[in-house]
Amino acid sequence: IITYYQLITNLSKLGIIQFKICLLLQHISSKNLNSIIEKLKENNAVKWIVSCRGNWDLIISLEADSIKEVDSLKNKILTLFLGFIYKKAVSILIDAEVFNRVYFLDKKSFREGKTILDTSQKIKIDEIDLRILKKLSENARKPIVELASELKLSIRTISYRIKQLIKNKLISGFKIAIDYQKLGILFFKCFIYLDNLKEEREKQLIDYLKNHPNAIHYVKVLGNWDLEPEFEVYSEEEFNSIIKEINDKFSDIIKSIEIITILKEHKFVYF
Repeated sequence: IITYYQLITNLSKLGIIQFKICLLLQHISSKNLNSIIEKLKENNAVKWIVSCRGNWDLIISLEADSIKEVDSLKNKILTLFLGFIYKKAVSILIDAEVFNRVYFLDKKSFREGKTILDTSQKIKIDEIDLRILKKLSENARKPIVELASELKLSIRTISYRIKQLIKNKLISGFKIAIDYQKLGILFFKCFIYLDNLKEEREKQLIDYLKNHPNAIHYVKVLGNWDLEPEFEVYSEEEFNSIIKEINDKFSDIIKSIEIITILKEHKFVYF
């Protein structure tokens, strides 16, 4: 049920830009698609790959150090799909949080948000800290003894540096990835288009999304749409009820909501 353990890092403190490429495909066989996905999984800049149902067939999330690198990575990814793209879109993350799954227990449980991107200034870390983060991003529960052995450092050094990374909020927290099918959970991503925008109403909508027990990610982007919340639910009826409530509460600023069903996660790391 638990597929792997994830490290959540505040990418803003590392000066990292995260962006998504959404693709609607044409003239592509499942064999060709699977071959491309395997190549994408090997790319260290690619952090999330999902197959979808809806207006998009594939969503790919990447990380870059600059806008110039965003453009370069985007072009490299699109080249892999040459002749197979019917429609494409790019969104750049400007604010993002991940939340614990309070719906697993009850809706009165403490809801905790962990920062992925915010307005934090970049901080300097050395090569050792970076190597520790990379190792933990592969397996957030990797024993310190193993980390020390792999990085050829003392256990005390590793332990101290991890504590400092947490203290400086560069490590935001830890999370599990799950097998949705085994738990009977459905995973939906929404692209929310806003209109007639007022700062106060936008804040109310964002607060609503951040506090909804079934919302696991809140994401604000620069792109065709404005917000990309993600929800985990036990049925389509439950999800339809959530969307109806959002529309009813914020119909004055929501122009439309595009719904994507996440069918399979091929790769998912936060850093």
